[in-house]
Amino acid sequence: MYIIDYLKEEAIFLRLRGKKKREIIRELLELAAKREIIPSDKVEGIFGQIMERENQGSTGIGNGVGIPHCKSELVEHGVIIAATFPEGIKFNAVDGKPVYIMFLFVFPGSEGKEYLQVLAKVARILGDENLRNKLILSETPQEFRETIAKNDVIPIVKGKEGKFIFILALNDPKKMQDVISNLVEIGAQTSLIVDSETLEKKLAYDIPIFAGLTYFKGKSPYSKTFIGILNSSEQTEYLNQLLLKEDIDLSKPGAGFLVTIEAKQIIGGIPEELDV
Repeated sequence: MYIIDYLKEEAIFLRLRGKKKREIIRELLELAAKREIIPSDKVEGIFGQIMERENQGSTGIGNGVGIPHCKSELVEHGVIIAATFPEGIKFNAVDGKPVYIMFLFVFPGSEGKEYLQVLAKVARILGDENLRNKLILSETPQEFRETIAKNDVIPIVKGKEGKFIFILALNDPKKMQDVISNLVEIGAQTSLIVDSETLEKKLAYDIPIFAGLTYFKGKSPYSKTFIGILNSSEQTEYLNQLLLKEDIDLSKPGAGFLVTIEAKQIIGGIPEELDV
């Protein structure tokens, strides 16, 4: 699945006039309803749910980007509505700057995992200033959508049953937040983070397969190890590609390592109830 699987051309609105956040969100929902992107009789309910989320904290993530969103049983499948505002709109963003491009997400609870993955993917892609400018300057919805498609080349791997345990050790403290976002994007389950040195003391001597962790002993107090569950081996390669985009090359000595182990059986786990 890609971003454009949730974003139809009819759901892209370009060069809208700047207004306050509340007004523009309602307008976008009403425009989408007229084009049958969402049910017209559900607009008010969806608007209320999105604003309830906004009241918890602005989804203006900075750099001129807003990603208002909610999980709602008022839609049957995930929907993304996109818009550009060349003059900017007030959004109470984290950096205090106007929003020039908006992606509005409405996903049902049954697609809660995909909801988080797509949110993480959009936030990562829009971190590219050149891409943001191309989207803002798009002349047609088709051009806007094609720009997204050209820059979204790694698909979301869907799955329901975890089959692989992954262990990712890294030594760069500046990249930890990026890595956490990457793990959300690939759909990693029940992830935890521990100090590599602490983990090394237990695992490296008891289980030889983890001996690589000894490399981090005494190297840095900030090195971390991420452990979790994946649905498929393809997600491992997906994660590696995302790490490369963050300038984390695990093939370089000292950068870290990624190991996946196929599990015969995994029972239980954390329910997919997480919201953002």
